[in-house]
Amino acid sequence: MSATVYRLAPDSRTSREFAGGMAGRNVVRLLGRTAAGVLGGVVLISSLLLSSAAAAAVPVSGLPVARPEEVGMSSARFQLISATLRQYVDEGQIAGLVAGVSRHGKVVYLESLGFQQTDTPGAEMRDDSIFQIRSMSKPIASLAVMQLVEQGRIGLQDPVADYIPSFANMSLFTDPSDFNSPTKAPSRLLTIEDLLLNMGGLSHRDGALYRGREVRSRADTLEQLVEKVVAVPLMAEPGTQWIYSISATVLGHVVEIVSGQKFDEYLQQHIYQPLQMTDTAFFVPAQKVDRLARIYQVPRGDAPLTQVPEMEIAITANPPLLEGAAGIVSTVPDYMRFLQAFLNEGELDGARVLSADGVAQMTRNHIPDSALPIGLSPQNPMLDRGWGYGFSVVIEKNASAFGVNNGEFGWNGSLGTFSWADPETGTIAVLMMQVVPSGAYNLSGIFKAMVYQTITD
Repeated sequence: MSATVYRLAPDSRTSREFAGGMAGRNVVRLLGRTAAGVLGGVVLISSLLLSSAAAAAVPVSGLPVARPEEVGMSSARFQLISATLRQYVDEGQIAGLVAGVSRHGKVVYLESLGFQQTDTPGAEMRDDSIFQIRSMSKPIASLAVMQLVEQGRIGLQDPVADYIPSFANMSLFTDPSDFNSPTKAPSRLLTIEDLLLNMGGLSHRDGALYRGREVRSRADTLEQLVEKVVAVPLMAEPGTQWIYSISATVLGHVVEIVSGQKFDEYLQQHIYQPLQMTDTAFFVPAQKVDRLARIYQVPRGDAPLTQVPEMEIAITANPPLLEGAAGIVSTVPDYMRFLQAFLNEGELDGARVLSADGVAQMTRNHIPDSALPIGLSPQNPMLDRGWGYGFSVVIEKNASAFGVNNGEFGWNGSLGTFSWADPETGTIAVLMMQVVPSGAYNLSGIFKAMVYQTITD
């Protein structure tokens, strides 16, 4: 890459020059990949004004970049986003975050603020900091399944029992509110589509039912976990009720059985490598631990942030359990590449991971009216959303608290990661924190509203 000098605007917090495209916190970042490491698109950070000449010099191997105004967005409004996010960091309400926005396939904003770990000198948040994305794993696992569906190796209406025979023996609570109630046989077998849609009657890995029966342990293999799932009665008849669940993890085992590969190996070969998602995996290896964002509990009152203890098998260890529902780590740049492939109808930088028809299936609502509205709890229905294959999908924009469009798709994670893609505006946004509870301060909602306000045409 030839030497180019980029200058921060005079009103930014830090006005410095960086020669040769070198990266620094809140300055020019690089996005994309080469054999040597990170290479590619220069990203607008907060008040950075990127010249058209500099943008033209960006190697084609990375996501292209643009000034916001070049894609119908406002630099001034992105500066306001940065100022707003920075306030939560400066006041000690969160440790740090990374946020990214693109439009029409061009990155216009990538901001890293705060710290990966508050008690470690030099552990500032980076644009490529690594986060536990929890339920944002589900679209990745679902893509793996849909690849095998397109190849004719899995059928959406196939009974799960065709691949995991013990699923033929599942039972159903006669009263799902009473875990000691009698059981009976369900009216039909669970299908692959039931699992993709969370309509199979399975429970959530952290729900009271599975916790009480010790279903989930990171020390178990996928095969062992699936057999524990089978031993617990269903919460509803298959295909009748949307219950947020462990289904995507079960589907990971189906992928293993059909492909003959371990789930992590399959994802690496068929999704991560083609899309150049170089930091996405089921754990953070030793050479990348210095980029791991730690999890913090939101303080009460004036109390400081407290770091949440590690899981039984730390996220820095290669776990036996490869959880497609909640076990993946990733970065904002990686996940933006993932979503861009969907806005591109299944292709990115010449690599196709799914057909346009497959993308359309994954990103449209499949939940029948009888099962709407969906929601993580009856007290909090998502009146504007349905569910596709791994994604939530906006189906009634007038019922949303935000200025969204029908057809927007995405999903979030329980440790403060949020993402969406809007085909109508061509916009992608990803926000990653590591905070408990994930909805603290409604920061994701504030970010979402402000991102939509950056769109000027």
